[in-house]
Amino acid sequence: MRTYLDWNASAPLRTQAREALFSALERFGNPSSIHREGREAKELLENSREEVAAFMGCAPKEVVFTSGGAEGNNLAIASFALAAKKRAFAVSKLEHPSVLCRLEKLEASGWKGNWLPVSQDGVIDIDRLTGEEGLVCLQAANQETGAHQKIGELGEKCAALSIPFHCDGVQRWGKSPLGVREAGCSTASLSGHKIGAPKGTGALYVKSGVEIEPLIMGGSQERSRRGGTENVPGIAALAAACRAAKSDLQGFSERCRVFYDLMAGEVLRLYPKAAVNGPSSPEKRLPNTLNLSFPGLTGATLVPALDLEGVAVSAGSACSSGAVKPSPVLLAMGLGEANALGSLRVSMGWTTTKEDIERFLKALELVLSRMVF
Repeated sequence: MRTYLDWNASAPLRTQAREALFSALERFGNPSSIHREGREAKELLENSREEVAAFMGCAPKEVVFTSGGAEGNNLAIASFALAAKKRAFAVSKLEHPSVLCRLEKLEASGWKGNWLPVSQDGVIDIDRLTGEEGLVCLQAANQETGAHQKIGELGEKCAALSIPFHCDGVQRWGKSPLGVREAGCSTASLSGHKIGAPKGTGALYVKSGVEIEPLIMGGSQERSRRGGTENVPGIAALAAACRAAKSDLQGFSERCRVFYDLMAGEVLRLYPKAAVNGPSSPEKRLPNTLNLSFPGLTGATLVPALDLEGVAVSAGSACSSGAVKPSPVLLAMGLGEANALGSLRVSMGWTTTKEDIERFLKALELVLSRMVF
């Protein structure tokens, strides 16, 4: 029996999303067509937009459907870069590669980067804004440690300074409360497959009055902000996943907090040298994400060993060209290379049970007994 504890990487398709997807496959008309089939598809599209908007905390007209978080991040950043009067940005090393790669490309073209420092708990220092930025990018929660960021405070600062603020909300939605109005952001990205919708679905919140230049040209769809015929079945499934995630948010959070405490305590018993990375306060992190360091071991060996025991987790380190590299997130937090290389991320989901946690701990104990002499 497999135990899946890598939900921050991807989540299985929710039952509600699968049902909505299959039902919507019958609505084969083009939403831009004015005949009956087109009108039926259009109605489903706009009803789904209302559901997603309610989940994100915005108006339906502020929702642009995308293929996922990476597209949403690139669409927002590229648009702000085109309109920017100040060629400078603020960001940290904690961001997803879809944000970092786009900003590093801007930096290479002459933009000035204000790389914000990070605390040992993984919280970005937003007080280091200079006010000279033409764009600020900040994630709502970190993908590896689960650390919540001070997006509400940053939103207020950016509004006072008239700086566009893009929020990558991918990891936070469906796990901790997040409303774009409270965040005060100009744009915010959502990825469908993180909350139980099909891969290739997502949305970008675009605050009313903010202009977005499409990356994909070819039509007036999505209020001329993303060309191409909309993926109506995928969007219907996304709406169903949003509705399910919203209704289960409190129960999900409460269950995960219990499991988090159980795992953290037992891991420290099994391997006293282990350390928990990220905020200690449950109010300052995602309830489902536990990041651990095992000094003297590596995530690159722990992950496949656990996989052989039927448990799926992920490592903070990444393999590139055959070389294992420490997590940039953990290095930015000030962890040494040994702790960064020896990290594991355990992330839970809405179907995770106590039995899953017990199987993980049993497998970890077995793996550690083989590796530690």
